[in-house]
Amino acid sequence: MERQTEILDFLCEQETASVSELAEHFGVSRMTIHRDISRLVDLRFVRKVRGGVTVLPSVVFESNYHYRARRSAAPKRALAQRVAEFIEPGMTVMLDDSSTTAALVEFLPECKPLTVITNAAALVETLREDDGYTVICLGGRYDPTMNAYLGMTCDLALEHLSADLAVFSVAGVQKGSAYLQEDALVRTKRIMKASVERSVLAFDSSKFGKSALHQFARLDSFDHVLTTSGADPAMIEELVTAGVPLEVISD
Repeated sequence: MERQTEILDFLCEQETASVSELAEHFGVSRMTIHRDISRLVDLRFVRKVRGGVTVLPSVVFESNYHYRARRSAAPKRALAQRVAEFIEPGMTVMLDDSSTTAALVEFLPECKPLTVITNAAALVETLREDDGYTVICLGGRYDPTMNAYLGMTCDLALEHLSADLAVFSVAGVQKGSAYLQEDALVRTKRIMKASVERSVLAFDSSKFGKSALHQFARLDSFDHVLTTSGADPAMIEELVTAGVPLEVISD
């Protein structure tokens, strides 16, 4: 298992590698690497490609949380800093399981005291020891790929809760809508969105045009939509003209 963890760390840096590259790097046989890859595929940490393996997402495969958490750190931080401006002391907020939302942790101390409702294991682990936060952890089936709790138990808990604000991110944005790969994520996030007074969608500009399997929500259904610089200005103007409350954040 230790080598499999090291393989995952290696792939988080390299994104894609062949079986031969992995065998040479770790000093083991190709057969051993094949077994390790099969285990990581079973855990949905990686996916096979021709001649090797990758942590990169596809239309039906969401990247491992630990890979996503390492990517686009500066844009995520810029988005999180802006999102924090919508949060005031004493509020109850729902935070989704995305690595973009996880970047909020740096800025939340300015918002204490705060009640945080989340299904994100990383957020629970970080905030639970701080008396300035009341943390409500949504139970359910733990998904190691998402590093989050999902499923019926999580969704039923959400149906009995409400909050002032919810913060979301997504895998892809196209045709005026936000998309996700996993249907369980869609169900949970839709219930979250229906349970709050205001909702914020934050994603870096690389998500524009990316494909994902399931539509989560239309962009114009959010109270605030935040993205980073780098997107096509004509597309940004088109979305704003169509009524999307879009704000471009400098990263």
